Amino acid sequence: MKTILLPTDFSPSAHWASDYAIQLALFANARLVLLHIYDPLVAMGLDGDWLGRETQKQYDQAIRQLGDLRSRLVHQVKGEMVSVVARSGLRASVIEEEVVNQQADLLVMGLVGDEPRRAREEGSLATDLIPRTQVPMLLIPPGSRFKTPRNIVLALDLAQPLNLLALDTARQFARLFGATLDMICVEDEPGPDLQQAAVHVRSLLQNDPHTFQFLSGYDLPLALDAYFADHRADLIMLLPKPHSWLRTLLLESVTQETARVASIPVLAAV
Repeated sequence: MKTILLPTDFSPSAHWASDYAIQLALFANARLVLLHIYDPLVAMGLDGDWLGRETQKQYDQAIRQLGDLRSRLVHQVKGEMVSVVARSGLRASVIEEEVVNQQADLLVMGLVGDEPRRAREEGSLATDLIPRTQVPMLLIPPGSRFKTPRNIVLALDLAQPLNLLALDTARQFARLFGATLDMICVEDEPGPDLQQAAVHVRSLLQNDPHTFQFLSGYDLPLALDAYFADHRADLIMLLPKPHSWLRTLLLESVTQETARVASIPVLAAV
C-alpha cells in the first residue's frame, strides 16, 4: 500500500476517519492524500469577473481548511507523507477521478457526514460509492480508533462464484496486519455444494492463518451481531458483488447495509 485517499467534508464526525487514516498511513508507511470537494458556483448570468473571484475564494478557503487539517495530522508523521487536493464538482465523480489521479491503493471514508442520523438510517455518500469503487474502500464509523487489526471477519457468499481478485485483496490486507481471517458464511442448512465451496476457499488460504464457520440465519448484519457477542473482531471485510445499474439505484446491497449499521471499520475488498 503506497497511497491512501481520504475525502473529507470537515463535518464534526469527519475526524474519526482522518485520525484513523493517518495512523493507518503511519503503520503502512504510505502517503495520505486529503481531498475536499466543494460545490461549484452556478453562473446563470452572473458577472464573469465576480464569478471568477468567488470561485477563487472557494478554492482558497478549501485549501486553508485542508492546511489546518494537515497541520493537525502531520505532527504524527513526516510532513511529506500528507498532501492536499481541493476541487469543485460532483463529489462521487471527483472522488473516482482522484483515485486515478493519485494512483490510490485505498479509499478511506467516514460512514457519516454532516447528517449522522440520516446516514445511519438511509446511507451516505460513502455507502453509495461501494458499488462503484475500483479500489479497496475502508469505511470508518464514528467512535473507531485505529489499532492494528488482529482478528478480521471476512463475510463470504459461497452460493455465488468467488471473486478471486477480491479474495486476494482481503488476504493481502490480513498479511499487512499479521491478522487472522475469520471467515463466515450465513446459511441455515449448507448443502454439499456450499460445503465443497468452503473446502475450496480454505484451500486457497492454506498458507494464511484463518478459521471458517457457517452461521445460521438469512440476514448478514443480524448474524454478525450474534457472532460478535462471542467473538472479537477489529475489522469486517466484504467482497462486494457487481449488480446492474438499476438494482444499484433501487436496492441497497448487503455490503452497503452491513457498512451502514457497522460499529467497527468495514473494508469493501475489490
